Amino acid sequence: MAHVEITIRFPLVTAFHTTGNRRRPGVDKALALGTRGTPMLPATTVKGYLRERAEVLLRSWGQRVCLPPAPATMCLEEDLCLVCQVFGNPYRPSPLRFQDGQFVQKPDAMVRSGVSISRSRRAALPQRLFFLETTDPQPGEVVAMIEGDLRDTNLAREAVALVTLAARSGFAIGAGRTRGLGWLETDKIRVEARIDGKEVEESIIEQYAGQWRGGPHVVEDQT
Repeated sequence: MAHVEITIRFPLVTAFHTTGNRRRPGVDKALALGTRGTPMLPATTVKGYLRERAEVLLRSWGQRVCLPPAPATMCLEEDLCLVCQVFGNPYRPSPLRFQDGQFVQKPDAMVRSGVSISRSRRAALPQRLFFLETTDPQPGEVVAMIEGDLRDTNLAREAVALVTLAARSGFAIGAGRTRGLGWLETDKIRVEARIDGKEVEESIIEQYAGQWRGGPHVVEDQT
């Protein structure tokens, strides 16, 4: 087994929102809050963002990726694509454990109004005014941590490379991305990773990226 630790720093440059399970008077969708009552980036959002970006990257490079979220079109236990090996699926849990992302500095909360839009007509829908709770316009950096145990060092390196490349490839995270929420300063996204306590060098990430861009998913033994 190989133990993996990953820290991702997401620099947010616009207001951020993910819907929580609490109610706030006068607000249709309230922010998700952590145990201390402050805004946070839920672990499910971190995992969903990374998986989505990983799928997009690997497909664009000609790698085999299944078709979530329907279980019928996802990998079976005996033949998992790399995304399912790293992030899991309905038949097999992920070997990685995702933690809620925490803001470096507590952002203020604010309420903004919006109108539902008809995508087909590209026009506002009548009687569809809503109120959304977000962070302030410049919430700053969010730090998300991931750890887990993978079956061997090679798969651990693949997992680190895939998570790193996925984290760097997105432009926004959370809800309301098409409305300008959760946008990231992509060139300042930082990922630090260790396998069994040893830092993973950038050259390893670049090597896997080059191999995946080359076509079918075959990675040589790095040991």
